[in-house]
Amino acid sequence: MGFFDEMDNMRMRPFHRKMELLASMGMFLDGYDLSVITMAILLMPVQLGFTKLEYILVNVSAFAGMIVGAPLLGRLSDRIGRKKIFGIDLILFVVFAIAAGLATNFWMMFLSRFMLGVGIGGDYPISSTIVSEFAPVKRRGSLLYAMVGMYWFGSLFSSVMNYAFAFTYYFWRYTFIIGGIVAIPIIFLRMQIPESPRWLVSHGRAEEASRVIENITGKEPDLMEGLTEGREEKAVRFRDLFASGFLPKTIFVLSVWFLFDVASYGIGFYYPTMIREIGLAATALNTAGLRVIAESGMIVAAGAIAGYIVAMALADRIGRRVLTLMGVFVMFALLLIGSIVRIVSIVPLVSFFFSFVLFEQWVGAATLFYPTELYPTNYRSTIQGIATSVSRVGAIMGVVLFPLYPIFHSMFLFAALMFLAFIITVLFAPETKKKPLEKIWNTKA
Repeated sequence: MGFFDEMDNMRMRPFHRKMELLASMGMFLDGYDLSVITMAILLMPVQLGFTKLEYILVNVSAFAGMIVGAPLLGRLSDRIGRKKIFGIDLILFVVFAIAAGLATNFWMMFLSRFMLGVGIGGDYPISSTIVSEFAPVKRRGSLLYAMVGMYWFGSLFSSVMNYAFAFTYYFWRYTFIIGGIVAIPIIFLRMQIPESPRWLVSHGRAEEASRVIENITGKEPDLMEGLTEGREEKAVRFRDLFASGFLPKTIFVLSVWFLFDVASYGIGFYYPTMIREIGLAATALNTAGLRVIAESGMIVAAGAIAGYIVAMALADRIGRRVLTLMGVFVMFALLLIGSIVRIVSIVPLVSFFFSFVLFEQWVGAATLFYPTELYPTNYRSTIQGIATSVSRVGAIMGVVLFPLYPIFHSMFLFAALMFLAFIITVLFAPETKKKPLEKIWNTKA
C-alpha cells in the first residue's frame, strides 16, 4: 500500500468538484483576458494613438508577462506551497485587468497587460498541479481536460461581453474591467482548499499530509509510507530533469508545447482580424460589423468546447498519447489544406476555424497538463512553469510572425511546425492514463 493509495483510488466527491471548479476558474479568466483583447485591438490603436510598434507590443504584452510569471510563481509553488500561491495570483488578475480598462495611453496599457500576464502565467502551473495532485487516478485525465476546457468558456464569455458592449465607443474598457471583477470572489473561495498532501510529504510534513488525506477519504494512511515517499522525491535533483530517464519527457514537454503555441496563438490571436479582412472586407467596422465578429467568436469558442467534451470522454480511455497524436496530425492537415484552398468568404472561414479549434484542444490540454504528471512533486510546478514560459515564447513568435507574411503563407509555415510537433510526439510522448503520479515519474515505484 502506498501513502496516497486511498486518495488515488477513491470515488469522486464534492471536494473534488469544488477543487476542480476553483482551479478551472483560473483557466476561465485566462481565456477571457487573453481573448477579449483580440477584438479590442481592432479599435484601440486608433483610440489611444498607438504606433505600429506599440500595437505589436500591446498584442504580446500579456504573453511577455506569462514568460516571467509562470516560472516565478511555479517555483514559489514548489518552495512555499500550492495553497499560498493559489489565491495570490488572482489578485494580479483583479488589479491589472481593471487598470487595463482605465488605461489612457500605450504605457498604461502595456504595463497593465504585462502584469496581468504575470498572474495568468502563474496560474497555469499552480491550478493544473493542484488538480493533478488531488484527482483520483481513474478520473485525472478527464478532470484535467475539463479544467483546461474552461479556457474556452472564458473565451466564449469574452465574445458575449464584446457583443453586449459593441454599441459603445470604448467598449473594451467595460470588457476589460469585467474580467477583473469576476476574479474577486474566486480569490476568497480558493483559500478554502487545503494544502496538497503530496507537497506536504515532499517537504517532510507527512503528519500534516496524513490529516488532509484522512479528512478527504475518511481513512488514515500509513505514516511510514509517507516518510518513504518524501525521501524518494528529495533524491531527485533539478539537473536530473534534463538527463537520463527524464530527458525524453523534457524534450517532448518543452518542444511540442512551444511549437503548438506558435501555431495556435499565431492563428488564434487573429481570428477577428481575419474575419474582418477576409470575410467582412466590404463591411464597415461599426456596431453591426463588430457584432458579426463577436458572433463568429462565439461559434469558434463553441467548436473548442465541443473538442474538450469529446476529449474528456476519451482521456482516461484511449489515453493522452493517442489524443495528442490525433490532434497534432489533424491540426497539421487542416493548416496545410487551408493554406492551399485559400478560403475567402465568412461562412467557410468560420467553419474552418470551428474545425481547427475542435481538434486543437486535444493537443492544448495535454501539453498543458503533461508536466504535472511526468515529474516529481518537488519540481512539478517548477517544470510546468518553465514549460509555460517556453510556450509563451512560441505564442509571441506566432503573434509577431503571422502578420509579417500573407495569411495563407503563414498558415503553411504553421503547418510545417505542426508536422515537426507530430514527429516529436511519435518519438517521445509517454502514456500516463490511470497511473498514480509516483509510478509515472519513478520507475522503481
